[in-house]
Amino acid sequence: MQGDDNTSETETYVTMEVETEVQNKNIDPEEISKTPDETTATISRAQKLKVFRQATREGLQEKAKKMKATSSTKFQKPTIGQNVRIKITDIDRAKMDPRSIIAVITDIKDEKFYELVTKLVKLKALYTRNQFTLCKEHF
Repeated sequence: MQGDDNTSETETYVTMEVETEVQNKNIDPEEISKTPDETTATISRAQKLKVFRQATREGLQEKAKKMKATSSTKFQKPTIGQNVRIKITDIDRAKMDPRSIIAVITDIKDEKFYELVTKLVKLKALYTRNQFTLCKEHF
C-alpha cells in the first residue's frame, strides 16, 4: 500500500509542476485538444503530460540559449600565446604558496578546451574558459 501512496504523491507533484509551467506559458490544454473540425476531443492524462513536457522542454532550451549568450559576452575568447592566471584552491596550496599561477595558452581543442603551459611544466588537464582569467600584460 505504501508504494501506491508514493506513486500518487509523485503523480500529484508532477501534475502540479506541469500545470504551473503551462500557466507560465499561457498554454490552454483545451486548445491543444481540439480536432481539425473544431470539436473538443477528450485527451488522456498521459497525452496532457506529453504536451506539458514538450512545453517545458522548449522553455529549458530557450533558457540554455540565453545562458550561453550571456556566458559568451562575459568571457572573452582567448587566443594562442595569451597569458592567463589560474587560481589555486586553498586546499591545494600551503600557507606560503602563491594564490595563483601564470600560464600561457598553447593549444585550443574543440574551441572549448585550452591547453596551458607554465614556465616549468605543461599542465596535464585541459581548462575551460571559466577556469582562468586573461591577463592584460604579456610576460
